[in-house]
Amino acid sequence: MEYAQKKAVTLLLFLFALFFSQSYSQTIVVPAQDLRQDFERTLHQEIPSQDTLSVKNFLKPLQQSRSEKVQVLYYGLLANGYADFFDEMNAKSDENYLLSIQKAKKSKDEALVVWSQFNYCKYLYYYRKMDKLIPVLLETIDNANKINPEQMILPGETYKIFGWIMMRVDDHELALEFLKKALHYTPKDSSDYGAILNAIGNCYLNKGNTQKANSYFDKTATAALRINDQIRYAKALGDKALIAEKTGDLNAAITLLEKDIALSIEYGNEKNNMYASILMARILLKQKKITAASTYLQKAEDIAITKLYYRDSLKEIIELKLKISNGKDPEKELILHRQLKVLENWLLMTDGDFALRKSNWIVQKTKYENEVKSTQVKLVRESKINKIYVIIILLAIMLIFLIVIFSKKRLKNISLEYDKKTMYYEIEKLRYEKTISEANQDLNTQIQYLHNKNSQISKLKLELEAIHQSPSSFLEEKNGKLQALLDSHLMTEENWSSFKREFQKEYVDFTQVLAVEFPELKESNLKIIMLQKLRFNNPEIASLLGITVEAVKKSKQRLKKKMGNRYNLLFEFIEGV
Repeated sequence: MEYAQKKAVTLLLFLFALFFSQSYSQTIVVPAQDLRQDFERTLHQEIPSQDTLSVKNFLKPLQQSRSEKVQVLYYGLLANGYADFFDEMNAKSDENYLLSIQKAKKSKDEALVVWSQFNYCKYLYYYRKMDKLIPVLLETIDNANKINPEQMILPGETYKIFGWIMMRVDDHELALEFLKKALHYTPKDSSDYGAILNAIGNCYLNKGNTQKANSYFDKTATAALRINDQIRYAKALGDKALIAEKTGDLNAAITLLEKDIALSIEYGNEKNNMYASILMARILLKQKKITAASTYLQKAEDIAITKLYYRDSLKEIIELKLKISNGKDPEKELILHRQLKVLENWLLMTDGDFALRKSNWIVQKTKYENEVKSTQVKLVRESKINKIYVIIILLAIMLIFLIVIFSKKRLKNISLEYDKKTMYYEIEKLRYEKTISEANQDLNTQIQYLHNKNSQISKLKLELEAIHQSPSSFLEEKNGKLQALLDSHLMTEENWSSFKREFQKEYVDFTQVLAVEFPELKESNLKIIMLQKLRFNNPEIASLLGITVEAVKKSKQRLKKKMGNRYNLLFEFIEGV
């Protein structure tokens, strides 16, 4: 009997050791070829996060690959593994994300470059490092715009993250553009599909369109239940509670939040539990239910203090506690005010909302663009421009330092910041116009010029939107320099004449047929037709002509009504010749 027991124990130990060794020997599948589909299959594999050794062992086949492109995946996924394990910003992740980006650029694979940068953007966004995120994000978006989405690695997830970040900087129009693209490239049976629907709903909610927001939250709930994603369903309920709060139906909001919190607790999602509890406390406070509100706030605070990147929520909790106290306990309120001040100073440098408002993220954007453009500019005045760039970078660094240390003096620096931004865009405009003037004036040059203008118009619109929501808004209202720069990028009569001349050289037959067969076309019609011939879409045409997308569509509709059956012939001719 004793022998049999020993034998059984030995067998159990052997099986345990075998299982343990197999679990640790499990490794990632290396892409068979350097193709998007193979890369995506590799990226969809779950990486173990119980310790850093298991992460390295799992990814080892990628490290051993001779393919430089596979090495990009290795360093990016290794960085993700460290981030998941430490659950905070860490030097190992930073180092490996940058190595992944460096190797992607060296490989000259545009899709890999976008993926490596986007992978880093997710990390910076998740841990609220908006000061570091914005320059990387701008470069990533610019690179993504240069390639066909069909060639991108994980286009749905990429556009989703772009949309989320644009929501955070309150550019809801651009966020909607990215999120709708993301929806197109995301399978309907995935959890991401519900997340994107939810984000679109929040965009409409922030724009004040509660009817559309509610419609998207309903779609989110339906999509979540279809795949049994209870946490996404809970979040949809929480967002519907926001609408109920806005419309004054506080009891309905409370009912929705109770379900949200119950599901969050049942499925162990502390983050969603925290957000829902804060909202619940806010609504209960409106109903004067102080005790219940305090209970929910305490539960939310217990979660918020566990993670550094929850400090924006912790700030909201303290502000609600101060509302509850309302002068009843001066000593407690003094402590809360001190905590709030410490949090605001910390968020000033780390969290998105404060970093964007207080630290002026546009300075970081300018710094990034100056550094990148200075390596590409090969002009006669290169050395002088480089000196200007260096001065701008140094001033930006000094400005950020002064903002943090001497926040009370910030108003004195606003004018300088505004002038710097204006100077930068003026230099960019002059630089590119000089490049174009020195190049061969063919149609390709004109097309490149128009694409650059579209890019500059988009950036200036972002800049104007950010400034209108910042303390610098009064300067723009007074001087209108950035608006003037934006207007100067629109197609002037001189630009149009030059473009039309080169177009007519390239498309001789097309131009002649237009003149003979469609003499009723006005100059305004020709602008849209020629740009459409060159594959510019409605938003791009509207941007270049300084009109709305709706105006472009109406112009086409008027032309269709005017031409009747000949309209279809005209646009078949545009597509066919």
